[in-house]
Amino acid sequence: MPKIDWIIEILANGVYCAKCGKVENHFPMYICNAHTHGMAKYGHQDFQLVINLHPNQMGYVLNNLGLRVQAGERFKAGDLVEGIFDRCPLRLDEVEESGRKVLRVIIPDDQNRFPEDPDCTYPYSYQLVPTDELARKEGSVS
Repeated sequence: MPKIDWIIEILANGVYCAKCGKVENHFPMYICNAHTHGMAKYGHQDFQLVINLHPNQMGYVLNNLGLRVQAGERFKAGDLVEGIFDRCPLRLDEVEESGRKVLRVIIPDDQNRFPEDPDCTYPYSYQLVPTDELARKEGSVS
């Protein structure tokens, strides 16, 4: 029986920060930094998701990828991953998160457009923003 032996950390508006003791409020609406810690034990990069879905949905996506890695599947930047959402594949891009390289899960918008498409809608269009630029003091899209 597979066992989830990694953690998911979610940095998002309204979430209590265990480091500074304050409630996070620096991300634009519908944007977060949810990422795994623990894929290294499988010789694999961790994963990141920046669309602020319901926590159960974020866990579903990140844990599904983790379980596939645990079962021996390997992912790399540029891969299109089928089988997580029925309506579309997900793409993986390599980005930096807290000084480490991770695979960011890129979800197409409702018209299956990825963020490099000029017609991609918000918040999906924000998925190419570097991690250190995601948290803004304004807490909203400018």
